[in-house]
Amino acid sequence: MPSFPLTPDEERRALEVIGVQTIEDLFSSIPPQVRERAKMDFGEANAGLSEHELRRYFDGIAKHNTQHTSHFLGGGVYDNIIPAIVNQLVLRGEFLTCYTPYQPEISQGTLQAIFEFQTMICRLTGMEVSNASLYDGASATAEAVMMAQRISGKPDAPILMAASTPPEYKTVVNTFLKCNSSPPIEVPWNKEGSLDEEKLKSLIAEHKPSALVVASPNYFGLIEPLDVIRKHLPADCLLIVTMADPSALSLFETPAALGADVVVGEAHQFGTPMLFGGPHVGFFATKKKFLRNLPGRLVGETVDDRGQRAYALTLATREQHIRREKATSNICTNQGLIALRTTIYLSFLGKQGLIQLGEMNYSLFDYLKESLASHGIPLKFKKGLHYREGVFEVPNLSVRFDKLTANGIVPGICLSQKYSGSQREEFENALLVCVHPGHTRAEIDALVEGLSHG
Repeated sequence: MPSFPLTPDEERRALEVIGVQTIEDLFSSIPPQVRERAKMDFGEANAGLSEHELRRYFDGIAKHNTQHTSHFLGGGVYDNIIPAIVNQLVLRGEFLTCYTPYQPEISQGTLQAIFEFQTMICRLTGMEVSNASLYDGASATAEAVMMAQRISGKPDAPILMAASTPPEYKTVVNTFLKCNSSPPIEVPWNKEGSLDEEKLKSLIAEHKPSALVVASPNYFGLIEPLDVIRKHLPADCLLIVTMADPSALSLFETPAALGADVVVGEAHQFGTPMLFGGPHVGFFATKKKFLRNLPGRLVGETVDDRGQRAYALTLATREQHIRREKATSNICTNQGLIALRTTIYLSFLGKQGLIQLGEMNYSLFDYLKESLASHGIPLKFKKGLHYREGVFEVPNLSVRFDKLTANGIVPGICLSQKYSGSQREEFENALLVCVHPGHTRAEIDALVEGLSHG
């Protein structure tokens, strides 16, 4: 949080209002021995430090905790460059401390921000309606599956899911369905890493599924041919597209244009750092005809009694709003702050900026792919269209991986750790490598050099 220091006169008046004499009096409830142990040695006896000096002091402490690293991690959570304007606006008190907008008459700012988020998700995905966000891409995918079962009228209707969906997404979906229906039936990938269409057709004929879940880009960084896949599906089988990396929409056709019925995914990279597993912000978009089956919340635009534009929660589906048996979701937050970060980021970039982001990701991966190929490290799936990450066959992977991490480079995700059985054997020396806009050519060259020797 930004800190604005008080002048001596402002400090004196503040202490008078509080009813104490000095700043030290504010800490009088803390035992003296605890306060003594908490004193910091700044290296200058009884001398105050400027803001810059204090930052430098703590930076020095932080350098003892960790070394600088560059990483090439992806697989569902992606790094990005975040403009300073995002924090500058989001950390304003009215955004940072606002509560969920139960009372529209005093929550117009929050409601409009969420409405703009919904609008941007619709424009990105090409879908007609979007909700006010969910917890993350994995739970959004699970909610989409349950919505498909509701629409089918069969709560235990079979679900097909591409085996190339991110493993964490599959785990969450299995958890959501555990007490309601059987787990999804996996459709394997073919030798090129994409959905096996022949196997898909046989599974459709056998199980009569209510939905098919396909990740695009999939876990291997490949763009799936959604329009071709849609042609294989019966009219009553929904095509659910899950997108852990929606930045691909900056370059490729929208899922709606390719036949998707529902588009869900994870938008945290648009304005929020990777951090340590969250917070994230899931998005959920679909066709207007499925509006009343949409989980979570929806913010609508209307007019007030004076004819002025206003916003309100509409079609709320929580148990507190409607009878429990008719509730479609128990989501009790709209992840408003992270959704706002997403909205600010996308507004700041604009259409051309988003295209430039996609072009940067694509060109960085192209450079990585060519560099590794020239050192005898090929892509595992060579014929497919990759966006920003891919699976590489690395000889002696475990040794080279450990050597790189010891030198401050996390080269990617070892896929043998993500799968079991025959799939684990297939990925024995497979490394999933992802690039992001913060990478320099020198960092990519260092990765290539490390993976090529060892």
